[in-house]
Amino acid sequence: MKKILFFTLFTSLICLGQDPEDLFREGNIAYNKGDYDRAIVYYDSISSFGVHSPELYFNLGNAYYKKNAIASSILNYEKALLLDADNEQLINNLTYAQNMTLDRFTSLPESELKKAITDLLFLTSVRGWSIVLVAVFWLAALLFFLFVRSNGSIRKRFFFSGFVVSLLLTVLAMVIILQQKKSLRNTNPAIVFAQSESFRSEPNLRSEVLLTIHEGAKVFVVETVEDWIKIRLQNGSIGWIPSTSVQSISFSEE
Repeated sequence: MKKILFFTLFTSLICLGQDPEDLFREGNIAYNKGDYDRAIVYYDSISSFGVHSPELYFNLGNAYYKKNAIASSILNYEKALLLDADNEQLINNLTYAQNMTLDRFTSLPESELKKAITDLLFLTSVRGWSIVLVAVFWLAALLFFLFVRSNGSIRKRFFFSGFVVSLLLTVLAMVIILQQKKSLRNTNPAIVFAQSESFRSEPNLRSEVLLTIHEGAKVFVVETVEDWIKIRLQNGSIGWIPSTSVQSISFSEE
């Protein structure tokens, strides 16, 4: 244990004098050498710069997975998905990690309308929708410029119609981004880090144990009361566990 603490402190001091790109490069070198502990220290040090990227969390997830730290690997894969929801390799790695967990909670069925809205909101990540927003905004600006500069009535109608459509798409992309962020805040997903934890009916140790949940399970934080949190499972069940048993997927507050 002393050797591990010394190594972590020593590596952290070295990291203080490096920028995020250097740290990421050093982390990759350590990972490729099979030194996953060192790689994790380098990757984690990047967050002190306020840097969040899907590549960073993907690599962190891989490093933890190699160490068989399933909860940490799932947490970082989920963080990466918030930034890059379309990455198939990331989705596959997350699936592999989830298959190593003990709990299997079936999600509640959704109406076709709600499912369609959810699919649209999470068609891509916030970053992806932001790219769409910028693209259609500049397209709208270009079409408006062409509308002002054109002479023929047919061209003017064509450019103006394109401008209106692009402007509406800009507003739609902005609404989707805001709704996706609101949805993520409201669901407040987290990962269980306790090897096993009693899922109780009330926030105290005397209350009924409804079931036992295990490391790596994804839950949704509903409410916090002192040292307890009310969580919702993917099957809709509501109960309480100690707040120290989970880590939030969100990094917006970091």
